[in-house]
Amino acid sequence: MRVPCSSFFYHPSEETMPKNKVSVEDMLATLQEWHSEATNFRNDGYVQAGYREKLNALHARVVAIVDTIETTGKMDTRLEEEAKAGKVNPWRTSIREEDE
Repeated sequence: MRVPCSSFFYHPSEETMPKNKVSVEDMLATLQEWHSEATNFRNDGYVQAGYREKLNALHARVVAIVDTIETTGKMDTRLEEEAKAGKVNPWRTSIREEDE
């Protein structure tokens, strides 16, 4: 059963969820690979366009998901200062201090 991604109340069932979940590190590695292939001058235009299409589709879906998240409260003052100073790591995959 395929439900459109725009369905707000869509939640995958146990049967449709993959048994092996992908880690954030693997997702980021795949995105970096797609970016590398999309910008590699050795690839022809069709290959580059294919990777750009994947990245654009993923970007649109992630933006739609993030837009549905209600944010409450202010950012932690320490993180806010780091963001203003440009010290926030965009490749950070954990929100826990001990994982850094």
